[in-house]
Amino acid sequence: MREVTFLYSENILRYFLGLKNNMKKIHNINFFIFFICFTFLKSQSEDNKLQPFEDFQMSNERYVPTGDGKFYIKVNIWGSVGKAGVIQVYDGIDLASLLSLVGGPDEKANLKKVKLYREKPDENGQLVYMINLDHFVKTGDRSKFIKIKPNDTIIVPAKLSMVVIQQIGTINTLFSLLSLYIQLNSLFSS
Repeated sequence: MREVTFLYSENILRYFLGLKNNMKKIHNINFFIFFICFTFLKSQSEDNKLQPFEDFQMSNERYVPTGDGKFYIKVNIWGSVGKAGVIQVYDGIDLASLLSLVGGPDEKANLKKVKLYREKPDENGQLVYMINLDHFVKTGDRSKFIKIKPNDTIIVPAKLSMVVIQQIGTINTLFSLLSLYIQLNSLFSS
């Protein structure tokens, strides 16, 4: 099936660009398209270096007291989890319990590259933490968890393979539209 799809896309390119007998140019174009797709996917998966803003509004709400003497904090959860959003949790919660409250990571989650962003740099001057939850899933060891603080943002990214699968659908759609254009063009030009 892949060979047929590749030959089909090659024939479309050959027709569209008028390069009927020039296989080298066709292969160069296919390589160029592959290179563009790979570069696009790579740029989506790379970590961007964050620079702290000089002027931004911090939340005034750090700890929310309750009637029973406990304090709650708000934490943002984004990405490949059951229910992303803002959640109010008790102060001192660990990462596994927090993720469980939002439905846990879904099947697309990349547990090796979870990021935790602080609202402001901590006492070590660190703003972003990389967390490998895969180690926790395999061993149950919570010793490498960091303390969750008020207004932290936790991002559970999708696996690169899932991003690729999503982009393949887009590329397939573009080739289908190109094929439709070629067929309609040949139908009406006859």
